[in-house]
Amino acid sequence: MVSQRFLFTILLLIDVVLLLAIYLLPPAALLKFVLALLVLGVDVLAFSTKLYMSFFVPFLRMKGHVATMNSEEPFMMAPSGNAIVVRRGASVFASAFVSVPTYKSATEMNAEEKADFARLFSRAITIAKYPVRFATQLSVINKDAYISNIRSKLDEAEERYQSASMNAQGSKADSERIKGEVTMWHNLYDNVNKVGSQMLEAFAMVTAEGGNEEEATSLALQRADELASGMSSVFGVTASILEGDDILRFVEPDHMIPPITVGEQLREKNVATEL
Repeated sequence: MVSQRFLFTILLLIDVVLLLAIYLLPPAALLKFVLALLVLGVDVLAFSTKLYMSFFVPFLRMKGHVATMNSEEPFMMAPSGNAIVVRRGASVFASAFVSVPTYKSATEMNAEEKADFARLFSRAITIAKYPVRFATQLSVINKDAYISNIRSKLDEAEERYQSASMNAQGSKADSERIKGEVTMWHNLYDNVNKVGSQMLEAFAMVTAEGGNEEEATSLALQRADELASGMSSVFGVTASILEGDDILRFVEPDHMIPPITVGEQLREKNVATEL
């Protein structure tokens, strides 16, 4: 253990050596000014050891050390795919997630509706007799499949419009109707693809302890099922237990990163073509 007196003595000796070097250097030497600044810095360090000794010692010893942020084992997905499992010593903890659909935000509620919602939430938190984590998460919706479907419908409508326009025996009314359908799909594609859509998800997490993975998972799912039934009854929605990737959205940061949309892919392709 480096003592305060020892560290102060070392700094004081460095200070003396620097002062001696300043004394021996020529008066006009630029190095004198630099050494004078070093002497000032060493003096501050020497007289600061009394107050900041707890900082200096770990700082001197940190060379070659590896900082470990978390030495605990990461969570694992249960074989059933509807819970995550963590082992702590001889105990196993399993956590299950319940999705609670929300169809109206607080900004759309009047004062009376907000008071009613607060009363409902007060009832909801008394359903479980064990700790429950309630939270909400704002994430970006992956619209790739939806946009691709709109694009397919638009292409089909454009092909039918071209065929109707080239058909001399076709009626003008049919051609105008198909043209209107093309316009509809085109406007829908532009509106959906213009901005990213966000989704606010409310969920509850329950955890249970067991002697093994199966026991802990079974207890957690039992609690989650009771909570889902109670939440559905209180709020009048269909609360459900999350599974697979739906769970990872709430526990893994990578699943919260906004996905690239078809629109962004098309814009990147257009930019690359122009270049």
